[in-house]
Amino acid sequence: MKPIQYGSLFSGVGAFEEALQDLGIPYDLAFFCEVDKYATKAYCQAHDIEPERNLGDITQVDLSSLPKKLDLITYGFPCQDISVAGKGKGFEHNGEQTRSGLFYNAMDVIEATDPSIAIAENVKNLVSKKFTEEFGIVLGSLEMAGYENHWKVLNSCDYGIPQNRQRVFIVSLKGGENLENSLFYFEDPRPLYLCLGDILEPIVAEKYYLSDKCISGFLAHNEKHKAKGTGFIWKVRDRGGAC
Repeated sequence: MKPIQYGSLFSGVGAFEEALQDLGIPYDLAFFCEVDKYATKAYCQAHDIEPERNLGDITQVDLSSLPKKLDLITYGFPCQDISVAGKGKGFEHNGEQTRSGLFYNAMDVIEATDPSIAIAENVKNLVSKKFTEEFGIVLGSLEMAGYENHWKVLNSCDYGIPQNRQRVFIVSLKGGENLENSLFYFEDPRPLYLCLGDILEPIVAEKYYLSDKCISGFLAHNEKHKAKGTGFIWKVRDRGGAC
């Protein structure tokens, strides 16, 4: 199989890259883009990539230097300003672009590199009524660039992972109305046969135990979010309740 030409934005430690490897899809990395130095170090070690291939701050990328006609770009733009746990600023606040507004910069890279496929991942709240405008901007920007969008909120527990984690995925195919809908579909959910206890290590070094100070901090965190009504509550569960 010929390697696909791939670009990675907001790369973190490379979750999309790991998925490609798990699926046996070979790729040539044109670039990755990560501003956090620790995530960059982990990314390079995990995927055997030179740090020089990092574009760094996405707001400072020289678009004219990027390769053209990539096969795939993945981008999980920051969720802080659209997350339930955030302050709900959206893409812009007081005339300034927010962290979540870095979607615009991702869109600049997509338009400059013209990938055949662009895949985005973000929090479920992006498709809520509160952020109708922002989600419309995302889909509309991609459509104006010639993409046909397929999106769906997926939960990791429906795909073999014992974790309740809902995220919206947007798969954008270049070609617009000339593409047939049958070219892409989201896989149907499948039964979950694992529980958390199946993947936890049986023996954990004491250094990984929570200190009394950490536990006190988590309890204070509970009270803070309980007052906000956000629902982000920390709970203690014993090993027997891991399933």
